[in-house]
Amino acid sequence: MSPVRALLGQTIRGVMILFCPMRSSRKADEDLAVSEVIGVVMLLAMVITMMGGVFLMLTPYVNDFQDNTAWANANGIAERLDGRIDVVAGASADTGIRTTVPSVSSAIIPISNIESWTVAADLTDSESVTVSYLNQTAFSVFAQNEKATSATIWTPNGEQTFTFEPSNEPVLIDHELNVLHLYIVTVHDADDQPLHRQAGISISGLLIKTKVQGGEHTIGLINDARYDKFSNEPWTIASSPGIKIEELFDGTMRASLSLRDVSVIGSVPDGRNAIFDISSAGPIELFSGDAWNFRFNFDSTLGPTIAPQMNEGWLTDYTLHRAADTLDQHRGISPWLRASGSDGMTIDKGNSVIDLEIDLQLVEVRE
Repeated sequence: MSPVRALLGQTIRGVMILFCPMRSSRKADEDLAVSEVIGVVMLLAMVITMMGGVFLMLTPYVNDFQDNTAWANANGIAERLDGRIDVVAGASADTGIRTTVPSVSSAIIPISNIESWTVAADLTDSESVTVSYLNQTAFSVFAQNEKATSATIWTPNGEQTFTFEPSNEPVLIDHELNVLHLYIVTVHDADDQPLHRQAGISISGLLIKTKVQGGEHTIGLINDARYDKFSNEPWTIASSPGIKIEELFDGTMRASLSLRDVSVIGSVPDGRNAIFDISSAGPIELFSGDAWNFRFNFDSTLGPTIAPQMNEGWLTDYTLHRAADTLDQHRGISPWLRASGSDGMTIDKGNSVIDLEIDLQLVEVRE
């Protein structure tokens, strides 16, 4: 072999020896890069999967937190409005207050004529009178001792007086007044002394509606009472109208009741900071002083469970005494006729004089 060919062969083998290691290093780098990309992708997949799982686990808690926040806000609105209305309700006419309510998560809705009350009592112990509401244009008056000779019907829009002869039968009175929402009937004797008074009142109020998970939460502010309701659940009574009953040192029972009608004039303010003007239209005194045969009726169209719940609450003590066969020791609210209270309620079975204080508070809410 010639020297040139030998040298060329050695050179070629050296080049091959030099190039082979370089080719192996590049392949290793490529494999490492691919492995790193796959690792990053798997890590991202794991993070996304974990975040998704955490999100799914936390979603019910987040929703509950949001519901609790909305519920707390609605309760704050209810307490603020109820407190401001309570301040204004007993004030003189045209006295008012302005308040700001953050109602961004709740809607405040007026609800009209949702409750009806009838309160009646004799104003003397020498006569027992029954006034019956027949329809929107007629009443009947029955005086057991035939002392009644006239009756006056008062409404916010007018007043009429009717005279009649004493009778041992019910006397029919036809009138032309609008008695649908509020009326006061006062019966007099021949000396124009009041014998009996009866008032019929329709009560309006406010609803606070809040969207929550799976439905709606509603708070009713009606007649100084509060009602609560969640979707697919019946109404519950959070606080009932305040009938205060106490026994005086001489054994006489004192009863006081304030009926509260809240009417909305115009549209209801709304928005993040809704401004409410709450004013009094003046309280109306219905009873003040001695009364006999006091009775009252209550009905509500807010829900079918309201009236039974209210009656049951009023008659709790009576029911316990009745179960223990100690009704002769019961002092307080009792049924007027039937034990269920469907005919109305009275105090001390209506057989004794009571110190009776009842007024009607008229409140107006406007922007």
